[in-house]
Amino acid sequence: MESGKDDPLAPARGLGVDGLLALLERLEGAEEAEVVRGALAAGVSAAMVQEELQREVERRLMRTQQFYDEWT
Repeated sequence: MESGKDDPLAPARGLGVDGLLALLERLEGAEEAEVVRGALAAGVSAAMVQEELQREVERRLMRTQQFYDEWT
């Protein structure tokens, strides 16, 4: 497993729902974060929400890394 700056997914590892939501917002995902909060408020299981949220944050982190790789 990669670590540090070589691992674009490192910022998302070990975070709970609140941490993932904060990270998603920093990755220009404020609207998506509101949808997640709505799902939690509607009773969607926290485990399911966290799994989907983790995937979305990781997808955005990879997309960000690919963008920077193309411009460096």
